[in-house]
Amino acid sequence: MTQNSEFRRLRSIFDGDGSEIREQFIFAGLLLTIFERFKEYVVEQADGFFSNRWELRDGDLTCIRGEKFKNLIKEKGAGAKGQHANKEFRAALHWFCDLGAITEDEFKDIEHIYALRNDIGHELFRIIADDNKNPIKLDDVLTTFTVYLKIMRWWVKEVEATTDPDFDQETYDNTNWDETESSDTVFLREIILKSLLGDAEWQDIEKHVHAKTGSLGR
Repeated sequence: MTQNSEFRRLRSIFDGDGSEIREQFIFAGLLLTIFERFKEYVVEQADGFFSNRWELRDGDLTCIRGEKFKNLIKEKGAGAKGQHANKEFRAALHWFCDLGAITEDEFKDIEHIYALRNDIGHELFRIIADDNKNPIKLDDVLTTFTVYLKIMRWWVKEVEATTDPDFDQETYDNTNWDETESSDTVFLREIILKSLLGDAEWQDIEKHVHAKTGSLGR
């Protein structure tokens, strides 16, 4: 092995103190956990919105996929060569993007992070040991959570609140939608906070975020 950047990560497994490895495993676990919950949420909301029939299956109320969502999947589900093959998720995310819940840049960020998510699932050792593989970054984790949070808050404000007969205009106007939470985002935020205790980069980010808003994602 040469004493330059080549094999740096592989050598660090034996010669380093393990901090970089621990960080990558923490980031990998966080990203997978958040991304899977995010994927499920996005598809479920689109499925439920376009469905006109529900059935009780194994004790759970399940929506039957509507034709409009099926057509949306056909129209916008396909990705470019090399991108992930989850057509229903891509179509649902396109739908949210077209409605203004997220931006085009955020849509592209999620496409990139989906590819990283697949790498984590199949090639985590290479991510840790191969200098030619991009490492998992804290920004990847936080971007996934932020986009999830943004879509959830948009959904509650624009769909749930506007179709709830008990939600009057005064309550709607006086609600701080930037602080809306679901049980899922509350738990995920807590997992992020506890997992990143002692992480220098996170502490710096949290310091700036807290100074402006008081908490992660608010």
